[in-house]
Amino acid sequence: MIADKLYEYNDARITTAIEASDHLDAVRARLAALLGPPTPSPFTLTFAGLERHMGEAPTSFVVNAMDLGDALRALARLPSWREWYLAHGGTPDGQDADIVYLPQQSRPGLPTHGAYNDMRGEQETVTEMGSKLIRHARPPAEPAPAPAPAPALPAARTTL
Repeated sequence: MIADKLYEYNDARITTAIEASDHLDAVRARLAALLGPPTPSPFTLTFAGLERHMGEAPTSFVVNAMDLGDALRALARLPSWREWYLAHGGTPDGQDADIVYLPQQSRPGLPTHGAYNDMRGEQETVTEMGSKLIRHARPPAEPAPAPAPAPALPAARTTL
C-alpha cells in the first residue's frame, strides 16, 4: 500500500460500503414486497391430563400461529380446548387442574406420528366471529347534523 494513497483507499472503501448497504436495503425491501407479510403456520402443542396416570398417551393440538407463544395464546381462546381442559383437568373451577404442558413434544409443524386434534378450523371460526364482534361493537356512525336553516331575510320595504 502506498502511503500517499491510503486516504483515497479508505475513502473508496467507505463509499463502497455505503453503496452496498443501500443496495442491500433495496433488495431486502423488494423481497419483503414480493413475499408479503409472514403468514401463520401450524404448531403442535402437547398436553397430558389425568389420562397420563392411566398410561394413556398425551393429547396433541394443532393451531396456526406465528410462534410457540402465539400458538399457546391461540389455543387458550378456543372453546374446545376449554372443554378438554375441564374434562381432563380434574376440577371444574380449574384451580387444581392436573394438566401438564409438554414443551419437548410441542413444536412448529404437524405431528409426525399419532393422532392429534386439528383446531385450525375452529380457530378460523373463532377469529372470524371475533372480528365480526369487533366490527359490530363499534357504535354506529351518527348521521351528519342537518345544516342550520338560513337566517330569515328582513322583509323588503318599499316607499313611495
